[in-house]
Amino acid sequence: MKAENYEEYNEKKYEENYWQVDRSGNKWFSKYVKERVIGRWIKNMKSRGVLLDAGGGVGNWAAYFKKYFKKTIVLDVSRLALKSIPEKDIIKKQGSVLDIPIESNSADCVILIDVFEHLLEKDLDKMLAELGRVLKSDGRIIIFTSQMGYGAGIFWKMITKNKNRLTDGDLSEGHLNRLTFSEFNKLIRRNNLKIEDYYHYSIIFQQATDFFKDSFARIASRILGKKDEGKRQGQSIKEGARKIENNFLVRMALLFFSVISYLDIVLFGKIIPGASIFLKLRKASH
Repeated sequence: MKAENYEEYNEKKYEENYWQVDRSGNKWFSKYVKERVIGRWIKNMKSRGVLLDAGGGVGNWAAYFKKYFKKTIVLDVSRLALKSIPEKDIIKKQGSVLDIPIESNSADCVILIDVFEHLLEKDLDKMLAELGRVLKSDGRIIIFTSQMGYGAGIFWKMITKNKNRLTDGDLSEGHLNRLTFSEFNKLIRRNNLKIEDYYHYSIIFQQATDFFKDSFARIASRILGKKDEGKRQGQSIKEGARKIENNFLVRMALLFFSVISYLDIVLFGKIIPGASIFLKLRKASH
């Protein structure tokens, strides 16, 4: 994918309703973990004036975290995504993370959730330079993205002798990079930023819950004759569960698997590189 095609690719995904508005308030699977980790980092911030959700799409994360900030901005290349945001108090900015249409030193916190991996490796320096430009001197950048670690998944790669960094799942999801923890460090330092905190994720337990979720979704999709839904990484099970999320047993089951996912953070978050990573960055000069 070429940089000039980012807008075209994302617009098409939103036209296909692949990424959807979610204001259900559920805390399931990796969403539960993201809210726990990112929420704790945000609550510990001293300055919470402006939140920039970079590549924020339909504003799912901006809508959740805006309660901690005086002003919230969602930046995205997709005009359709921005038009879909229902909240009137969220400022919508159409543009790229490679050329952010926001003044320098204006954001207290920048979140980049499930966005980093959708950029070509050659564009990562430019993106981080832009994020650093708009960040206040005492601000923080919070990133959640894929990582070249895999955790338990490394055994599957060894068995299959697959040396490719990007899996078939990555490619189908439009992922364009997967860096090692060392590569993250070098990239971040090059752009006058520093890792203040981090957690490796998707190591053992989260991969197990994802396998359960995706397998159940594929089985259910085949039974219902909806073959395409089974290919969406368990998306169909999440969408279906929303319809019955008020059922006590369903809520308890989903919460159980979500807490199990969090064990990756509790037990291995600082020691074993997994398939994903949480990063909290600050300016190196601060």
